[in-house]
Amino acid sequence: MSDARPDPAQADLAWSGYHPRAAVPVLVLASAGALFVSTGRHYLDDFSALAARVSALALFALPWAACACACAAYLYKCVTYTYRLTDRAVHADFGPLFRPVPPLELRDVSAVRARAGPLGRLLGVGRVEVRGAGRVLRLPGVRDPEALANRIRAAAHS
Repeated sequence: MSDARPDPAQADLAWSGYHPRAAVPVLVLASAGALFVSTGRHYLDDFSALAARVSALALFALPWAACACACAAYLYKCVTYTYRLTDRAVHADFGPLFRPVPPLELRDVSAVRARAGPLGRLLGVGRVEVRGAGRVLRLPGVRDPEALANRIRAAAHS
């Protein structure tokens, strides 16, 4: 069984992780949905009738519970997702809830791509995809993904 700890003999070139801005789109949508459901009884008569029959508290608590779950997932990612670029490999750690990810050796890297949606570009966050050795290593929530992708490309070609 391999040791999951990073090799201290490898020289660090860059460290990154899940940036807090990366969760803004999901949290905004979850909050808007919760607000819509919570205030829906004022402008949706059929919705109010359903709420009276089912139980208003349970119906209106569900979207707020979804917001709480989104916040918990967001905090987990911000605290546990770490990415490390060394002189020999790209390492990714997604915390104790995920299986360990084997490092992707720089000599095996065939392509590196930075991706971001429209809101992600506006917020300056996105993901980096590193291809090589028959697999794709996705690094979500990276601040300035193009800069990290360029560093990985430079390290792989040196």
